[in-house]
Amino acid sequence: MLQLIRDKSQGLIVGFIVFLISLTFALFGIQGYFTGQGEVTVAEVDSHKITLTDLLNRIKTIRQQTEDDLQTQTEPDLWSSDFIKLQTLNLMIDEIVLDQVIADAGLKISDDSLVKKLKDVDAFYDEGGFSRERYKSLLARTGTTTKEFEASVASDILRSYIKLGVLGSEFSTESENSFLFQLRNQKRDISLALIKIFKKSKDIIFTDQELEEFYQKTKESYKTTEKLSLEYLKLSREAIKSSLPKIEEAVLRDIYTANLASYTTPETRSIEYLLIQKNSLVEDKARSEIIDNILSQTSNGKSLSEISKSIDGNIEFEIDSVENLSRGDLPAPLDNAVFALREAGGVSGPINTDFGTHIVKLEAINPAKTYPFDVVKSEIMEDEFDRRTEKVYVESAELMAELAFENPDSLELVSSTLGLQRQETELVTKEQVITDFGRSSVPKIFNDDVLANKYNSELVETTEDNLFVFRLKNYEKAIIPELKDVRNQVKRDLIDAKLKDETIEFVDTSVTELRESGGQSETFQKRKLSWELNKGVGRYSEKIPLNVRNKAFAVELQNNNPHYFKIEYDQSTFAIIRVQNQQAPAVPNADEEKLNKTRDFIVRPRSAVMWRDYLTTLRNDKKVKIYDSNLSP
Repeated sequence: MLQLIRDKSQGLIVGFIVFLISLTFALFGIQGYFTGQGEVTVAEVDSHKITLTDLLNRIKTIRQQTEDDLQTQTEPDLWSSDFIKLQTLNLMIDEIVLDQVIADAGLKISDDSLVKKLKDVDAFYDEGGFSRERYKSLLARTGTTTKEFEASVASDILRSYIKLGVLGSEFSTESENSFLFQLRNQKRDISLALIKIFKKSKDIIFTDQELEEFYQKTKESYKTTEKLSLEYLKLSREAIKSSLPKIEEAVLRDIYTANLASYTTPETRSIEYLLIQKNSLVEDKARSEIIDNILSQTSNGKSLSEISKSIDGNIEFEIDSVENLSRGDLPAPLDNAVFALREAGGVSGPINTDFGTHIVKLEAINPAKTYPFDVVKSEIMEDEFDRRTEKVYVESAELMAELAFENPDSLELVSSTLGLQRQETELVTKEQVITDFGRSSVPKIFNDDVLANKYNSELVETTEDNLFVFRLKNYEKAIIPELKDVRNQVKRDLIDAKLKDETIEFVDTSVTELRESGGQSETFQKRKLSWELNKGVGRYSEKIPLNVRNKAFAVELQNNNPHYFKIEYDQSTFAIIRVQNQQAPAVPNADEEKLNKTRDFIVRPRSAVMWRDYLTTLRNDKKVKIYDSNLSP
């Protein structure tokens, strides 16, 4: 029925719906849940095993989705960490536990619910609209069958239903809503007096001992930046592919002949179907008679749609036609019936499924079609180039690693053997190395073998298409200079520190005087400072900086009296803040949108905790084992 409904929805078929790690399900690598015999087990849930392959497939899925969302490639090493592996593994364990709950409860979803999940996804469309060939080929690339794929989507929907049921049980009281609404929508008058850090107005005197003491306390700030220059070789898939010789047409024809099935679309069939639904109010005997009557009318050459017009109004039914069905697209009973019919016009039924009784009429048989060589030639050539590129890339990478290791004192042999041009960097910092070669290069370069022993580095995979090996040319170690070498800078910094201390002393004195005198400060006035008043500032207003707002709304106003405090406004400025005139709005009686936002603010964190607790409870009822030692291949 899934295929019937899917095609009924104008061919809208789900693509690879890939959920991020925070969601409950991902589709790539799902075949691991159905196989995995003889593989390394990383976790068990009762008798259900999760293999290392399952886990790595899921991580690959999340990586692909992340890179698609960010529109950038990520570093391979980020995805091999124990943290990512454990997070993903626990996600998979939760899914299995939920699936067992679903199975024990006998929960199922309707086709209508499933199609709502699937119908808006266009990953399997080409310029001409939905492509059944694209759909099947993309599934085939992951080793996933249509049946596995669609069963997995259904499982995900059921998991989401359970989650929504748990989350929907959390609530907040009216008093909580009212209190939080007033708190979130509270307004205050906030005044600022800005004081720039004092500039040198007179000579600041200090002794050599003070200078020495200041240097000792701050000498880490004068540490130089570690720098190095590198010689390196780059192995690139793109370069390999562009260097490969032309593939002769005879070779392409041989590939075509050997893989003819891959270039053949199977026989498809178009049908008209009538579904008498199970939940009919008509008794079984009467229902059976109606079905027999329908079948008898088909022998007269009438279409099912025409016959359906005379069906008893108490009978719930569905009538539609479906084009281009392949073997395996339908549930087994329907599939067998449709493909057992020998010629167009044939009728089969009654066929019973979980959804009711089906009658199908074969409208057309579309024979299998083999695409001519000339049509698929370019595709074959591209695939063969990719295959040859991958072979050369893998073999070259192995040789590159071997030669670099066995000849650690030079890149010359690696370069000449593989035909790779030696390249160099200028003196660069670690940050520049990260920018140019990725974060994964850092531990491979900044280690004793490379820096101290001056050996070739291990291979560095910056992306899935590029490999590097590095060798140190020059190295400037980070050092803390002697005081004599940075004396002038230390003097300037000491003067700045003393001026800052004077500024802080002035601000502290002003705040104390303002608090004690109810808003009067001789120190404040001598500096000719003035208030910048901001009336009615909300907690989330952008009228004033966030650091000021946070502090202003963190203080408790006593009897709505002004409150004074200082804050470091930015690197060069302090501010004296005056907060007064707190205003709390009335709780709206009819504004459901505002109240709902307040309820969500309360309920969401509670719901997240409840969901985690629910999963923990389910897991505690299962025998869950995680084999940490098997997480690394």
